[in-house]
Amino acid sequence: MTTVQRWTGRETRALRHALRMSIRDFAEHLGVSERTVSKWEAGQVGVYPRPEMQAALDTSLAQAEGDARSRFSSILGASESTVPATDCDEGSDLATIARRQVTQARTGLGLTPEQFAEALGQALRWKPTAEMISSWETATVPPGDVLLGANRLLDGQREVTAEQCQEVRGSVPTEHLAGVTAVYRTRAELSTHLPCENLLSGAQQVRAVGLSLNLLCQHYADRRWRELIETGTHARCLFLDPDGSAVKVREAEEGFPEGHLAALTKLNIETLLRVRDRLPDGLKGQLGVATYNQTIRFNIVIVDDLCIAQPYLPDSRGVDAPAFVIRQGESPEGLYPVFEQVFDSQWEQGRQL
Repeated sequence: MTTVQRWTGRETRALRHALRMSIRDFAEHLGVSERTVSKWEAGQVGVYPRPEMQAALDTSLAQAEGDARSRFSSILGASESTVPATDCDEGSDLATIARRQVTQARTGLGLTPEQFAEALGQALRWKPTAEMISSWETATVPPGDVLLGANRLLDGQREVTAEQCQEVRGSVPTEHLAGVTAVYRTRAELSTHLPCENLLSGAQQVRAVGLSLNLLCQHYADRRWRELIETGTHARCLFLDPDGSAVKVREAEEGFPEGHLAALTKLNIETLLRVRDRLPDGLKGQLGVATYNQTIRFNIVIVDDLCIAQPYLPDSRGVDAPAFVIRQGESPEGLYPVFEQVFDSQWEQGRQL
């Protein structure tokens, strides 16, 4: 049976899928809010549930049926930071070889366990600890992605020295990241790690400005929008005017025939207007829809204290642009208030529908 040393957002999501529960059902199962579950999953390995929830998650996994535990192990796969519940048999040749590979990679690079853990963290999507390194070298079997990462470092595909590791630790303090918690190369990668269902679940306020806002209109059903508004969410969505001059410029820049992006934008606007028309009169004001006709620079989606910002690149489609995930911090010097101000300014200049 797979066990978890410390639960992060990644493992909680894997458990929810293994139990085949919706976010709502999983939240009820644990006795927390849907928004709490969504925040865990959105944060991936950077979010750690509170100690009492760590225990609740342990209990939930332990009490799950055998097939659910098997699904949990499969979902985590080799890329998860889990360790076997029991130490491996010392007579296992494969286990010995795997442990030896980690040791050889670390010593070959001349790194301490702490430095090697830091180096692996640059190659993996999660951060191992020095204790994990020591365990993988002496007792437990290292995960598959750790072996690949170790070999990659040793083969010279990413040269790492002790001095470089020290630079990594000291060169970029957390506060200098201005609230950026994740960066994805494309919108597709963003959607894989942060589906729209997770992003919007339990939201109190949604603000979005962009071109066609496909993330919100094509990846979130009308029924879910209605449920969201009925549970108290306020949303404002600002589209590039499909009849304006700016959309024509963007169509030419992306190499689309005239009217292509305009037609998609009209469809998405009609989708949200249809959702609003079907709401009770007292709730219609909670869903604002507007258009603007300006040079498009960013696609911005702000959900409570989480902001996703994508630049529009020349000669490249919006879906191919990198996506930056930004958290609102206590300091006003982060990037969150910058993009919040961009939205507010464009909303004030927009035309309400």
